[in-house]
Amino acid sequence: MTDKRLRAICHDKGLTASVAVVTGSAREGQKMHGLHDMSAMLLGQAMAAGALLVSLQKDASRINLQLECDGPLRGMFVDAGADGSIRGYVKNPYLDVEGNRGPMRWRPALGNKGFFSVLKDVGDGDFYRSSIELAAMDPALDLERYFTTSEQVQSKVALAVERSGEEPLGVVAGVLIQALPHGDLTELQRIGASLTAELERHVKGKLGVEAEALLSSMLPGFEPMSQTPVAWRCTCSKDRVLVALSAMGKAELQDILTTQGEAAATCQFCSRRHVASADDLKALLNGFS
Repeated sequence: MTDKRLRAICHDKGLTASVAVVTGSAREGQKMHGLHDMSAMLLGQAMAAGALLVSLQKDASRINLQLECDGPLRGMFVDAGADGSIRGYVKNPYLDVEGNRGPMRWRPALGNKGFFSVLKDVGDGDFYRSSIELAAMDPALDLERYFTTSEQVQSKVALAVERSGEEPLGVVAGVLIQALPHGDLTELQRIGASLTAELERHVKGKLGVEAEALLSSMLPGFEPMSQTPVAWRCTCSKDRVLVALSAMGKAELQDILTTQGEAAATCQFCSRRHVASADDLKALLNGFS
């Protein structure tokens, strides 16, 4: 089983599609953070959403997807790169209660209020951030509303996290369909009306599904344009910690050296601990001379 995202186009109808399967990456995230079932399923959905969002970006770009809510999950964060790297975490890893299928399925975890925001790295040090209030308290529906209100692009989104026996993450996948400037909006609405049901039907009860199979079976009129392998990869490093420390300024660095003797940071995504020794801090201070 290989995680992958695909881009495809239907020339006749002026529609584009992204298909993402992130099952293996979601399982890695569950293992990394020790997530209970509901926390793992929601993070899996967010990772699928992140893969769909970054599929629309240029090479070497990244997106950050953040959800904050008043429910017991409290929030989650996903970082996805155009190179196929993806990682994420939830604020509450211990949720198990899942609602019945339908509009209330995710409310036991998400609650009644919150916001959804996307930060895009558009290159050359420029970033674009956009946020919306959560309305449906359903990741797929609120992502769809994000595209309509913030991106002003007619879109249809489906996200699926399906169990397989005792495995809560049997398949984790997402599909995004958008209209080009002169695309057929009637056809977009027709496909979108059953998109979630079709995605769930194609992955229900299965242990692993390939992105190519989803594209060919769900969207037969779409031609593949590109494909990118997706995998859980963390980009944290000691060098990044040193850069962040340097940005704090000479006075604060000197205070850390004097009072603590070293500085340490633990990555929220992978829990690795990076330590800047006294010698590292002295080297940074020398750079201010």
